[in-house]
Amino acid sequence: MSNEISIEISLFVEHGREQEAADFYVAAFGAEVIEPYRLDGVLMGFAMRFGATPVAVAGSNPRREQNPSYGGPFFPKVAGSVSAIFTLNVGDIEHAVQRASRSGAVIRDAVQRDVLDRRVASLFDPFGHIWALVERKAESLDLAA
Repeated sequence: MSNEISIEISLFVEHGREQEAADFYVAAFGAEVIEPYRLDGVLMGFAMRFGATPVAVAGSNPRREQNPSYGGPFFPKVAGSVSAIFTLNVGDIEHAVQRASRSGAVIRDAVQRDVLDRRVASLFDPFGHIWALVERKAESLDLAA
């Protein structure tokens, strides 16, 4: 048995928009659908993978939405009304922003340099979540023979 810790993210969208969300994440970010989650034949969400990271995309429970004092998780009601930002490390930031934008994302911050001198951008997905894109620095080539 390993003591290694791993993390899985659960991202919530409005109930009934699960398929739309999975389709968007595939088209915009190249995510992979692993399997759907169904309860009594009703689609509840998807197991997905963003690169090597597992992400569950699920519809928020409408009963919890009707009774906020019971506690979430809730889907964002307004773009950016979230408590976390999802960060994707990408090879070509211009391509990544264009791909996401063509798929329905709205640019929040255009490509720019951050305080660490990385090329970054951020967007809102159609479900209200914020995605930060960070361009990976080109790895130096070892030319030694």
